[in-house]
Amino acid sequence: MSSRLLASFVAALAALSLLLAVPAGAESPSINTPSSITGNAAVGEQLTAHNGTWLYLDGHSCGSECSWTYQWQRCSAGCADIGGATGRFYTVQAADTGYRLRAMETMTSEDCGEWNYSTMTQECRLVSKSAPSGQTAVVGGSGATPSAPTGPSVPAGPIVPAAPLAPAATATPQISGLAMVEETLTATHASWTGTSPLSTVLRWERCEADGSGCVDLGLNGTSYTVIAVDIGKRLRVVSAASNVAGYAAVASAPTEVAVELKPHAGRTSLAADKVGAPHKLVLAKAIAAPTRVRRGATIWVRVQVLDSRGFTIEGAVVSVVALPKAAVTAGAPVATDANGDAMLMLTASPKLKPSKTKAISIVVTARRPSDRAISPRSAVARLSVKTR
Repeated sequence: MSSRLLASFVAALAALSLLLAVPAGAESPSINTPSSITGNAAVGEQLTAHNGTWLYLDGHSCGSECSWTYQWQRCSAGCADIGGATGRFYTVQAADTGYRLRAMETMTSEDCGEWNYSTMTQECRLVSKSAPSGQTAVVGGSGATPSAPTGPSVPAGPIVPAAPLAPAATATPQISGLAMVEETLTATHASWTGTSPLSTVLRWERCEADGSGCVDLGLNGTSYTVIAVDIGKRLRVVSAASNVAGYAAVASAPTEVAVELKPHAGRTSLAADKVGAPHKLVLAKAIAAPTRVRRGATIWVRVQVLDSRGFTIEGAVVSVVALPKAAVTAGAPVATDANGDAMLMLTASPKLKPSKTKAISIVVTARRPSDRAISPRSAVARLSVKTR
């Protein structure tokens, strides 16, 4: 091996070693739905902080690899830690009277990079992120304090503005419409209280058939059109609100399990080009009249076109071919109306000889406008008219 070739090989090995030595970073979850507090904000009562929802970029929730801690805070114009109040539970103290309370939730997870094949190690580090819960109502007393003696009146001091109220839902969002492919669902916001201005948003989520594992679709707004991917899943919306005092979110009940498009009271007709695999056109009715003709007579062929789901098909192209060709002149193809109906006209030849032609065979074809005369989506029927 030449010295130049050997040097190139050694350089390539060194570059590969450096590349393998750099561990790829891994994501850590971020807050999606903040922690919530239950309990009565009154002296002597116990409050409970509940985990918020922390999600990875792929939409999965933080699980057993994560841990949570809490620091209770007392809030007025701002919020300050309450010494020693670091558990999930907190008993309201007399010193809290006149303030609002909240819990600062801290999520800690182990963030590990990829395996380093050069050093045969894996680098990990602990990552902590914090997010506040919403605030409680203003803390009141225990209600058992005796009334103080009446003294001289004290001049009124300056009016202190009330602390802002975090958003709180008084009604969940609602979804109306059919969970069916090509149908549109419509959602309404939750009802919210809290200090104005409130900023609100509706986010659409796709859930498993049992309502679990809901994933944000990245779509906001009051409407959503169901697609084929939704079949077998449920859909819901999350109404979220935020203001200067905090953030809150509440989800609607999930829809019924989404199904493929099929006829229903609000939709019985379908455009022909909307008929796709595995569905096809069907000639539900194909009638030729009269059933006996003589030379020069007019023959009418009436058809109704559906698809294999039962929709009446509008815009299907219907054409006829008659045999023997010399015995009949066929009219131009026609399109079906919204009821799937069409009528075609044929004319028996003036030279028709019943002694030679005992019957006329008529082949009726219905197809989508974009298809050739015969395709997997087409429908075919064969009729017969006798001659006199």
